[in-house]
Amino acid sequence: MANDQFETPIFDGEDNKHHSARALAEAAFRAEDEGEHEKAESLFRQAEAADPSALESVLLERRSEHPGFSPQPAASDEEVAAISRTMEPERHSPPPEALDENY
Repeated sequence: MANDQFETPIFDGEDNKHHSARALAEAAFRAEDEGEHEKAESLFRQAEAADPSALESVLLERRSEHPGFSPQPAASDEEVAAISRTMEPERHSPPPEALDENY
């Protein structure tokens, strides 16, 4: 598949997380354009884990390439207010020893 092809940078003594994250984000957009939404979501998560600022840079560049594009809000103010009032007393956070970088 075309969207699987992105160059993994060679280790040059400096961590290349930013370059790797940008390549992952660009591959995610290609996957999304091809209709592979699950793969795109996975690639976006990997890019964000590698370097959130690189993902943000790619998103801002993509947005500037399409100046008329403005994303729809995720929810109305009423929906957000209703969600924020929802409480689930039976839910508890995991114990501290269960938390790690992948949680």
